[in-house]
Amino acid sequence: MSFNPLLLADRRYLITGAASGMGRATAIYLSKLEADLILVDINAEQLEITKSQCKSTDSVICVDLTNIELLKQMLFDDTEINGKINGFVPCAGLPYIAPLKMVMEEKAMRIYKLNAYVGMELAKFFINRKIYAGCYGSIVYISSVYGIVGSAANVGYAMTKGTIQSMTRALAIELTSKQIRVNCIAPGFVKTEMANSVNHNFDENYEKQIEQLHPLG
Repeated sequence: MSFNPLLLADRRYLITGAASGMGRATAIYLSKLEADLILVDINAEQLEITKSQCKSTDSVICVDLTNIELLKQMLFDDTEINGKINGFVPCAGLPYIAPLKMVMEEKAMRIYKLNAYVGMELAKFFINRKIYAGCYGSIVYISSVYGIVGSAANVGYAMTKGTIQSMTRALAIELTSKQIRVNCIAPGFVKTEMANSVNHNFDENYEKQIEQLHPLG
């Protein structure tokens, strides 16, 4: 067998938002690299579909991520039985397309909690010595190009993605003593179920402009 430095055998990772989109794609990719996984999402049916494309021994946890105490308890129970984790990728998130005058506090706070704050709570959970497996851990946050560039009617979503980038910078410094790398990617438009759910907000001209910003597709 040829040497593959990317293989992740005997390492375990938590993926949120694993029932669809980038979360599912991330889970399947890590599984192909032989990692063990904890797959987390609120959609039980779609989670099982993701698991069917990963290892049969991977854990599945169906929970509302904004219920942080329940989430932590379920994760703690799982790691006690199935082993500690080496890192996590919080892929769960929701869009919020609305002009400023239409932004509602309750919805904005829920989006913020899901998209950004849960990621900080997961980091706090991860560094617990009962959870962290050691041996060079890794956290990869998912931001967005909207955390970098402006876009009308997107302030609620951009707020969450900008927060993720600032949080990454802070945690990358703080967690060096624990040998944990903290990184963040900021994708442009990715054709996922979530993206398709908001496409009706854009006219044809806007979609063409978006396409032109992605020369590689």
